[in-house]
Amino acid sequence: MRTIRRAMATVVAIGMVAGLGLAGTAFAQDTSPSDEKISFVIGTTTGLPTVNPFRGLTAETYYVLSLQYDLMINFAKDDLSAAPGLATEWESSEDGLTWTITTRDGVTWHDGEPFTAEDIEFTFNTILENETGSFIDYFPNVESIEAVDDNTLVWTATEPTIAPVIPPWVYILPKHIWEPLGSYADMRNFANFPDTIGTGPFQLTEFVRGETWTLTKNEDYWAGAPIVDEIVVRKFNNEEAMVSALRQGEIDYISSVSVNLFNSLEGAEGITTNVGPATGSDQMSFNMCDADTTLAGYCEKNPGTGNPALRDPVVRQAISKVIDRDALVERVLGGYGEPGSTIVPPFAAQWHTPPTSDTQAYDPAGAAQMLEDAGYVDTDGDGVRETPDGEPMKFRFFLRSESDENQKSGEFIADWLTDLGIATTITVGSTDELTDIWYEHDFDLYIWGWGPDPDPDFILSTYTSGQCGVWSDTCFSDADYDELYDAQQVATSVEERQQIVGEMQDIVYDQVPEVVLFYNNTLEAYRSDRWEGLVQSPEPQGFLLGQYTPYSELTLQPLGFGGTDGGGTSGGDSGIPIGVWLGIIGGVIAIVVIVALVRRGRSEEDLA
Repeated sequence: MRTIRRAMATVVAIGMVAGLGLAGTAFAQDTSPSDEKISFVIGTTTGLPTVNPFRGLTAETYYVLSLQYDLMINFAKDDLSAAPGLATEWESSEDGLTWTITTRDGVTWHDGEPFTAEDIEFTFNTILENETGSFIDYFPNVESIEAVDDNTLVWTATEPTIAPVIPPWVYILPKHIWEPLGSYADMRNFANFPDTIGTGPFQLTEFVRGETWTLTKNEDYWAGAPIVDEIVVRKFNNEEAMVSALRQGEIDYISSVSVNLFNSLEGAEGITTNVGPATGSDQMSFNMCDADTTLAGYCEKNPGTGNPALRDPVVRQAISKVIDRDALVERVLGGYGEPGSTIVPPFAAQWHTPPTSDTQAYDPAGAAQMLEDAGYVDTDGDGVRETPDGEPMKFRFFLRSESDENQKSGEFIADWLTDLGIATTITVGSTDELTDIWYEHDFDLYIWGWGPDPDPDFILSTYTSGQCGVWSDTCFSDADYDELYDAQQVATSVEERQQIVGEMQDIVYDQVPEVVLFYNNTLEAYRSDRWEGLVQSPEPQGFLLGQYTPYSELTLQPLGFGGTDGGGTSGGDSGIPIGVWLGIIGGVIAIVVIVALVRRGRSEEDLA
């Protein structure tokens, strides 16, 4: 899952708060006594490609899924530790081979059917039986996963495991909807709309592809119904139009805008801005799909069109050495981030290990000498080096049109590569176009981003050989790395696992399948003159929306509605009286308000 492939250019919402262990515990307030619909409108510049959990890729998809479905075990609001979700309790046997999981009683699906442990059994076993690449790494060494009654799930492993409490980022599906579909191929092709049935706090009820989508609150949600009646997400053609709509009050929230636009909103009347933590990263990926070396065998059948020179680690290391990450943080991010290094971000302080070598250290002169020594020389004096085989070093470089940061980074990098004697042809395309060239391995370089789980297992898994053709950007393959990945999943102590995870980060850093450019803060803004209840998660510097939990989506309310303090760090706080917000229904003032509400009633969001 990514800054666009998993989380919300930050992270995508998924868990619930730790204090929800008791069935029926309500942390949302009673709904409004008014008959007027309460709509919260989000802006985005990226569409919603799918709502099928087996095809999820972008942040937009994962945001909808996170509100539509629940996880078995969620992430706590404050520190992202394992917290009750559809499971209320879990206990491991002394040998670590068997986990007994108690599921929540009294939960119903959106269509009124009862949820049971069999739904979790069905979801997890569908992944295991079909070796679903997007999710299979959450289930190492599984012997069986079985619902022994409606509220008890038994997870048995062949080796000691903590996999159930990492926890698996897998949305639990209704067995009665998905099992009749038959084959896994049919499940992957299932549109999952309009009958989008989950147990989550909201249900997708409207979906106009490329324009808008609407999530309506679940009145019977097990943790208490949300306060807002609906979340509407509206797509804009560009960030400038989206920011203008926020200023004009046509929408209520935006995220992951460019630095200049974000700075222009600081101190604006009625708007609060928030700098979220640097949990995600932008990276430049190399196409390394090679039929001769990829252990998974995928590239033998799908060789792609990558330039063979990029399979040489010397070339990749040299390219990395000319990238000034400090300059990118200042000139692209405006200081809202940190220079990149390893694939596990510093936000995951327990697991992030700084590089132990200088393989990618900034050194343009050293990079040029590395290429000279390896036989990459400009033999004809045209400013472009040739490979030892005589081919010019010209690479196709793809950038994402929806990201201003992505394009600016690419322009800087292209200039630095020109100075190194490497030519690039830049193509700017949409997220959908970038997804296509990724799957087809029809590129040399591209920039995208990751927003990984709180636990490092997922981001580590994307570099294993078996993820070639699934989550892997590059089809990087290393037998030692694969062995270490398996070993960290069965480590018997945190210290042992930390050591292994550190070694894995070093392997990727030294071999450079991707260049981690920077860890970027998420920049958010919302109409604080209308809304409160947006609470930061995780603490102390967290996200206001699109968190690792849907906490804010449940506590969000019109200003003054219930007295909850809003989140945020700056901006105006002028406050529209609730009587104006909910009660004006007559005369000329009513017409103005109704028009405004209609305009706000169409919207969408970029969680990338």
